[in-house]
Amino acid sequence: ECDVFNPLSVLDLLSELPAPVGVFSNSDHLQTVTALAAAYLNLPGKDWQTCYRAKNKAAMRQYLKALDDGACWFRAVNDQTSLGKVIDDVPFPCIAKPREGVASLNVRRLDNAAQLQSFCDQFWQEQPGQPLLLEEFLSGPVHTLETIGGGKSLIALGGFEVRLSEPPHFIELAAAWVPYQPDSPHLQEMFRQVRRFGVGLGSCHSEFVITDNGPRLIEINYRTVGDGREFLLDRMTDHGLFHAILQAHVGNPLELSPPTQAAQIRYLSASTSGRVRRSAPERREPCGDGIAEFEPLREWVMTPLTHSTGLPGCVAVVSSDPSRVKDTLAEWATDLE
Repeated sequence: ECDVFNPLSVLDLLSELPAPVGVFSNSDHLQTVTALAAAYLNLPGKDWQTCYRAKNKAAMRQYLKALDDGACWFRAVNDQTSLGKVIDDVPFPCIAKPREGVASLNVRRLDNAAQLQSFCDQFWQEQPGQPLLLEEFLSGPVHTLETIGGGKSLIALGGFEVRLSEPPHFIELAAAWVPYQPDSPHLQEMFRQVRRFGVGLGSCHSEFVITDNGPRLIEINYRTVGDGREFLLDRMTDHGLFHAILQAHVGNPLELSPPTQAAQIRYLSASTSGRVRRSAPERREPCGDGIAEFEPLREWVMTPLTHSTGLPGCVAVVSSDPSRVKDTLAEWATDLE
């Protein structure tokens, strides 16, 4: 046990233990510390500067601006004084989100200065001094890119087409897997941007908006995709994804083929605060050469409603037959909602 956010504390603890063969974390909060510890111990690790830029959304925007690669208007603010200095320059609609936030928690589309002022007031009452990133709103569908790297090589596995709730919130409602194809212009451009940003070793989950001018980077999460989609990917790679990630972090060759099956996931969302008292039972059935499953949360308190990807349950379907995946998902979701 130690202060895991302090690399000195981590190294002090590791010095008292048998020499590790690898250093790994799947938390996006801990990628920089993990990379620094690995570098000190001369073990395989991610570039710590890339990890820092990926987690700190303002640093990411600043780096993209320096590269002139998908740059957009942005400012970081942490109190009313700093907000007052930039509010006249904000292009509306804009997005406000925690500089080092998670998922869609406290992410909001704001259409005018009054809404922005109100949102910031409420956020800083709850989290005084915490930095917020303001950036221009990028219009278009959301698409992710999932990659895995072995140090010298980087493999694009594919991505998820994501369906979001209506503004002003950004709750993920569903996602459909799209295998990577070299002739796919959007995925190829997303892959180029991720590589240029510095992504390499291990797993990475990047999010883009497909605008009229092509993919624009929203954020990079330098770890495996979450919300149940990581388990879909592991299943589609014959349960090889997690194994390959850990193998890369101990210096072994990367052996993983991109998945080719079809897969979709549907999240059951909550529209009000409260407690989930009753849910459909867990369900799992074959779906062609794949599987369909529903996983409920046993009990979960939602007070207050967070407008994030907090879920009473989700339906996931994997199969080589895309039509069967689509039909099964629709049938199950109708039964459960």
